[in-house]
Amino acid sequence: MTRRIATIVLSLALLLAIGWGFWERANRMTLTNAVEAGGQRDFYNLLNYVEQAQVSMGKSLVSSSSRQQAVHLTEAWNQAAAAQASLSQLPTPGLKPINVSKFLAQTSDYSNYLAQKLARGEELSTQEKEQLARLREEMGVLARDLHQTEGQVAAKSLRWSSFYGTRMPAPFKTIARIAVPVQTEPPGPLDGFVNADRRLQTLPSLNYDGPFSDHLEKPQPLGLKGGEIAPAEAERRAIIFAGAAGSSDYRIQSSRTSNGRLPTFAMNLVDTRRSGITTHVDISRQGGEVITLLNARPVGPPALDATKATEKATAFLKAHGFDRMQPTYSVRTDNNQVITFAAKEGDVILYPDQVKVKVALDNGEITGWDAAPYYMAHHQRQLPRPELTPAQARAKINSGARVEGVRLALIPLPGGIEKLTYEVNTKLDATRYLVYINALTGEEERVMQIVDVPGGQLTM
Repeated sequence: MTRRIATIVLSLALLLAIGWGFWERANRMTLTNAVEAGGQRDFYNLLNYVEQAQVSMGKSLVSSSSRQQAVHLTEAWNQAAAAQASLSQLPTPGLKPINVSKFLAQTSDYSNYLAQKLARGEELSTQEKEQLARLREEMGVLARDLHQTEGQVAAKSLRWSSFYGTRMPAPFKTIARIAVPVQTEPPGPLDGFVNADRRLQTLPSLNYDGPFSDHLEKPQPLGLKGGEIAPAEAERRAIIFAGAAGSSDYRIQSSRTSNGRLPTFAMNLVDTRRSGITTHVDISRQGGEVITLLNARPVGPPALDATKATEKATAFLKAHGFDRMQPTYSVRTDNNQVITFAAKEGDVILYPDQVKVKVALDNGEITGWDAAPYYMAHHQRQLPRPELTPAQARAKINSGARVEGVRLALIPLPGGIEKLTYEVNTKLDATRYLVYINALTGEEERVMQIVDVPGGQLTM
């Protein structure tokens, strides 16, 4: 009887131990996943803020307007501070990146100091500009070091959670490996952090005392004319447009209304010739214009290059009444080429009036269309005559930058304002910028950096 009771007690204890083990395993997995998500978030925030700070410092260097310089330096101040905060949250095995943290803090403080000096109406000295240029260069090297770290983590399939290693006896370590199949030994130091911290240790002390597609939408769409169309008419137009984009036949699968600044009929269409292919189309309730189209079909290996894709997109635009459109930027993504077009009036590029066309590079099919910016902003304008000549606009550019081209452009500014400017294509070192000089007053309105990416360019 005693043996039977002991067996029952031991069995219950074993079951409790197994249950506790599974409970601990679930908790450990939850904690591990949370730590991993936090590590990835903080690392990519760090990398993003470092790259943004370098861009902002470059904009301030190429700008000749004290007001714009102060704006960009304020951005750099905040971005460098945010980078330092993200760095402090990261697991950094084998070392404490004190010098990286110090560099980010100094860059943030120095940018703030320069911004405040400009806000007081003072000019930056030659030495201050040289120090700012040096910090920008170092920020670029730091970004490359962080990309090296990113590559090392990916190549070795490391998890950020593995850097939170704890010492435990060998038997428990074996049990932990069985319970949770993740790294239990902290990996060695990451080369990118090591290189950055060693290099920045020798950085001299600072001497100091202390792209337009995201423009503000109009409250109401300016490019829509006429009254509200019937749902049946919206469906008919969606089928015709999707058929022309894909050279196929479609039928309506579902339809609903969507409210907002640009109310639409939102429809899902099914391709009757190709199984499993669906397309989403938004038709404006006022005027019945095609606002967006998205065909999410898998795209095969590219058979077209960016030039051929632009030709396909241009022909599609013309076939739908968009005759005077100028391709401005282009980028490749997932075997698709996305080309941004802006309307043109005479010699002036109208950046507010934009349309994006997505072309599948396997067969030239139009897989995406976004005309929302165009219909929000497009209207008959009375453009003023420029008071400045192109040569005078060139003369406004910082002497440290090389001018490579000038053209007239209407650009959107915060508050729904539009300004006629000269778009001056410039180069500082190996980096290209677009500087926008007001064609009436000569004031510098905007600076944007051109970033080369695989298959195209973007602006920041």
